[in-house]
Amino acid sequence: MVRGHYRAARGFTLIELMIVIAIIAIIAAIAIPGLLSSQRASNERNASTSLKTLTSAQADFRANDRDGNKVNDFWTANVAGLYTMTSAAVIGNSNSTTDPVIKLIELSIASADADGTAIPAGGENTALTQFAVPSAKAGYWYHALISDGGTSGAEATYQQDTGGAVAMGSVHNYWKFGFTAWPESRSAGKFVFIIDENNTIFRSALSTNISPSLNVPPGPAAAPYNTYPSSADLKSYWSKLD
Repeated sequence: MVRGHYRAARGFTLIELMIVIAIIAIIAAIAIPGLLSSQRASNERNASTSLKTLTSAQADFRANDRDGNKVNDFWTANVAGLYTMTSAAVIGNSNSTTDPVIKLIELSIASADADGTAIPAGGENTALTQFAVPSAKAGYWYHALISDGGTSGAEATYQQDTGGAVAMGSVHNYWKFGFTAWPESRSAGKFVFIIDENNTIFRSALSTNISPSLNVPPGPAAAPYNTYPSSADLKSYWSKLD
């Protein structure tokens, strides 16, 4: 009895401790990849869902002339503008409390705009920094595509000057728009997603990290991820997300 108490008091032997450590290491080796995979899947679901909200915001923007330029057009300059734009129909300007921003998307999506370029839009676009610090949303950055790969000529460009009551520059399009969402790292997600005015999401598996820089925000992705793919490319490299 005394010897038993002594053994309990002295704790684990070195061999027993090594066995425990080995068991913990095996469990971790099995569990951690599963947890990372689960987190990536969650990030990817979040990205595809967020892209859908961008198309809903665009439908609202165009149908209700949210920027007040007297033209039914889409906003194509960036992602953040669907939150930070103001209405030209309201007296004041983007720096006035009498002219509130439109807030058609969540601030978390607006702040995940990969392109931090200031878009004044005739003084009707408020700086994102007045509301949030740029940061990825659930491991993903968002970007307004620059052109439609399935269209040739000037009509392929998403960012056009549609005129209107206020001179805002090449920030609209009558009929088209496109957005992409891509992971900030390979550990954050395995797919890049795209969507356009047809409201259908496609995804493509990434073999490398497409983030253009380590800056925050990192800047827009380079070709071919800055252009909506042609029909042939969609069939070859992309799959429709059901």
